[in-house]
Amino acid sequence: MNRQLILKRMAACATLAMMFGGAVAQNATGSAATGSMSGNSSATAGAGASGASRASGASGASSKAASGDQKMMRDIAYSNISEIAAGKLALEKSQSDDVKSFAQKMIDDHTKAQQELQTLADGKGVKLPTEPDSKHKALAKVMSGLKGDAFDKRYLKQGGLNDHENTHKLLTRVQDKAKDADLKAYAAKTIVAVDQHLTMAQEAASKHGMGNAKANMTGAATDNGTMGRRTGGATSSSGGNSGGAASAGSAGTMGTMGGTGAGAMGNGGSPAGTGTMGTTTTPGAATGGTTGGASR
Repeated sequence: MNRQLILKRMAACATLAMMFGGAVAQNATGSAATGSMSGNSSATAGAGASGASRASGASGASSKAASGDQKMMRDIAYSNISEIAAGKLALEKSQSDDVKSFAQKMIDDHTKAQQELQTLADGKGVKLPTEPDSKHKALAKVMSGLKGDAFDKRYLKQGGLNDHENTHKLLTRVQDKAKDADLKAYAAKTIVAVDQHLTMAQEAASKHGMGNAKANMTGAATDNGTMGRRTGGATSSSGGNSGGAASAGSAGTMGTMGGTGAGAMGNGGSPAGTGTMGTTTTPGAATGGTTGGASR
């Protein structure tokens, strides 16, 4: 009797042990599966985030301007800013209505051009300067000390002629060398206005006694585009190859050499020397001077 009772109890315990063990195993399996699914989800999410990050980085890199284009954009900005600053100085110091009118035109047009360039630069991630370069700051200081006609001529020479000539060359280079299509289009549009400004500057300079002024790249404007009238010297119009020796003659207005004239080969004569300064000129010699050569 006792033995049967003990056997029943043992059987019941065995049954309970089997039931409990199955539940634990099921829970462990479920936990493992859940962990695996969670890990896979995390890995998938991580891969997606990483891919999105790479895509975003690639997109950002493609919109950034090349280093060469960035430099050209900054150079154009310096040009615009310098023109605006010079124009404002001219409005303060010039006494001439036509110079003031030209200066206001420069302020208006270059302000608009700079605003358009700033919009372009912002879209490309390029930081532009906000003040003139050191060279133009120094020039502004010099111009501030000038008055009246001296100021007008210096402003027209520098801000009107030389700077616009330089800007024209810069924009031409941008059209040829830039990689960014938007920057090329900006240069093509802006160069039209710059060329108009250069023509206006030449006309204003002519009105202010600067002759048929033309810009050059050395920072000076020639009075007539040639060297003849600037030097003031002359050679005799009847010497040289006209059949006799060359004479020095008096200082004229249309000379091409300046100072005393160097004699040229006479027709059939010997090489001419350098005549001394005479008072009048004749077809063969200079009165009061020596002839440079003689005809045969």
